[in-house]
Amino acid sequence: MRDHTARPAVPGDIDLMRACRHDVSLRGSFVSGEFPLLEPPNNSSQARTGRPRPVPDINLAAYSVFVPPDPFEDHMGPIYYRLDGDARQAGSVHCVLPTHAAHGNYAGGVHGGALLTFADYALCLVAGRAADGGTNTSFALTVSIAAEFLDGAHIGPPLEARGEPLQVTGRLAFARGTITQEGRTIALWSGVCRHVARAKAMARKEETGSRPVEAVAQKVPAGFDLFATASAYSRHIGPIYIKAEPEGASAVQPTLPRMCNSGGALHGGYLMSFADSAITRAAALATEMAPSTVSFAAEFLSGGDTTAPLTTRVEIPRRGKSIAFLRGLVEQNGRGLLSYSATMMLRPRS
Repeated sequence: MRDHTARPAVPGDIDLMRACRHDVSLRGSFVSGEFPLLEPPNNSSQARTGRPRPVPDINLAAYSVFVPPDPFEDHMGPIYYRLDGDARQAGSVHCVLPTHAAHGNYAGGVHGGALLTFADYALCLVAGRAADGGTNTSFALTVSIAAEFLDGAHIGPPLEARGEPLQVTGRLAFARGTITQEGRTIALWSGVCRHVARAKAMARKEETGSRPVEAVAQKVPAGFDLFATASAYSRHIGPIYIKAEPEGASAVQPTLPRMCNSGGALHGGYLMSFADSAITRAAALATEMAPSTVSFAAEFLSGGDTTAPLTTRVEIPRRGKSIAFLRGLVEQNGRGLLSYSATMMLRPRS
């Protein structure tokens, strides 16, 4: 869910907000059998570099962040946006993600999950603003999204996203766009959002009431091992557990409050980040090569929460010497949340 209420970005406020969130200790809340499983230590490279560095060529003071805060976007971001002109026109929305060490993949570039989260952010913003004409009267919820990765993104320079609204109907909004870095096109994205009147959504929320999202003790099934050497981005999100399977792998990840959106449900970017980490590990185990995501598509089937771990079984229906095709379903308590498919390039490990 995307709340279009916004305020100008104030770096000091953002740093304070982030610091308050990270003061809450959640270690030791995951259990496998009788033994506590602790989260991996904080990424050392992130600790050295600190929060995103200032972006000299983009005046972020002229941009906004969402209010109320979105826990997952705040944890992996923050992400900024600015609206110029008619929201129903192409290029009117400009999104910025300053990159930092916690976005890293194995190759030292930006992880596919971070790019997918940024694409989801841009899709919801472009589609939602087109639906309400920039009046801040709509929520946007991703129905489906597809992304093609054309080039690798580096840690340090900011990522930028712009989009084009394609069509708005009574319930759906269609949009497409690009992610760029220093003038290079990093990814193409397209998708469909359901738009809901803000007043209607808020009235429903008032009727049902809202409770603070809290960490819940969760069990990891037997046979899964902590993926201690996961990428910086995967470790930054939370511990993930892997079990090798014939032609694929299964993954489990306990859910945390920081993985949610502003509505208290698991964030779409988080669901895709979990899936992208799972397919990368599955391809590596099955091929003993270094995989990288070329394309990724997802359909959002239902909402998740923080009461139980996520699970997925990654299948590899076909692979060759340099390419592999993967698919899977992210589930929670047996309920499908996200259906996904991906194409991965395979390279020899250096």
